[in-house]
Amino acid sequence: LHWVASIFVTLVVSGGLYWFVGDFALAAVTGVAWGSGLIITLRIARQYPSHTTGDSWSDKRWTGLSTGLITFAALVGVSPALPISPDLRLGLGFLVIGAGFVGYTAGTMAELERKPE
Repeated sequence: LHWVASIFVTLVVSGGLYWFVGDFALAAVTGVAWGSGLIITLRIARQYPSHTTGDSWSDKRWTGLSTGLITFAALVGVSPALPISPDLRLGLGFLVIGAGFVGYTAGTMAELERKPE
């Protein structure tokens, strides 16, 4: 079921972005990033349910930092001041957020698999 959800997200993001931007490579890579991030997140929730984001400040600060910087890069780094079309700007924003999502989840998974429980 997790694979089905991941493939569905990959296809929806890729198809939707291709419809907006018209660039197959950008749409495909972005879709794969979002689908991969989802499958890793679901795997963490299934295999390590006690290691999902905690309630303490020491855990929330790193989640917040990661999320905040990735969103900042997507919204301000890919800004309206860039000489690119709004459609491409949207696609690049989705790509930056998707890549950040995969980076965060893959880093979490690497740390969980490194430490024996």
